[in-house]
Amino acid sequence: MTGLAKPCNLITFLSDFGLSGGYAAACEATIAALAPHVRVLHLSHEIEPGDIRWGSMVLARVAQLGPSCIHLAVVDPGVGTDRHPLIAVSGRGDLLVGPDNGLLVPAANALEGLKEAWVLDPDQVRAFAKLPGGRISPTFHARDIFAPAAALLATGTGLSDLAHPLDVSRLVRPLEPAVETLGEGFAAEVVEVDPFGNVGLAALFDEGLFPSPSVRVEIEGGGLPEWDARLVRTFGQLPSGELGVYRDSWGHVALALNGASAAELLSVTRGMMVRVVARGV
Repeated sequence: MTGLAKPCNLITFLSDFGLSGGYAAACEATIAALAPHVRVLHLSHEIEPGDIRWGSMVLARVAQLGPSCIHLAVVDPGVGTDRHPLIAVSGRGDLLVGPDNGLLVPAANALEGLKEAWVLDPDQVRAFAKLPGGRISPTFHARDIFAPAAALLATGTGLSDLAHPLDVSRLVRPLEPAVETLGEGFAAEVVEVDPFGNVGLAALFDEGLFPSPSVRVEIEGGGLPEWDARLVRTFGQLPSGELGVYRDSWGHVALALNGASAAELLSVTRGMMVRVVARGV
């Protein structure tokens, strides 16, 4: 058996619960009751409700920055249906706990690959946690199944005590964001609009993508104007009002203005396609 088979003192936690209503706190309280030694590191609870793709991207980005541990992630629009409650095991040894809806797979791949999958048995989880049976809410598996499972794993409870194996080929994968190589540039899906209005694209940054440091930016299918832009390393290299293309902190191509919102200038949101081509093409 791979994965953590010994006590662990860290659980990361990501969800779309927000910070009001006490839902994230209910999960953390459940963990604290079962594994009081464990630190819970909150990655985000501001994922858009039901946005599995964005939740999977945030989890994959951040999980690899910390040590091998347990990752609790719940963005679960299918809660209460026949989707599997899952433990995914990464090549690095991390255990990822959450729904089998594509949320966990990118992070497992980022943590040296997806190696094993296990389907949680809710009755076994409740029994090992010494929680009352038959009290599983059909709409709050995060509190009643996933959080107790993460806490038990943190205390060293074995995978086979809580779950049974599942062929990794059967796991749900999220839809990959679109990237297309063009003759003199590329087209890529907008995968992020950050709080500053910087626009992150699905394309990984590579100097070979840019035949020229001067480019034209177009919004596909939008009937919107085109913008001239140039390659820069950071925001301060841009005078006011000039659009820049740069390598963002996650290694992707991004668009920015200095002190203003590129997303507002371009009228883009996540999921739209952007073309970046050499100027004059």
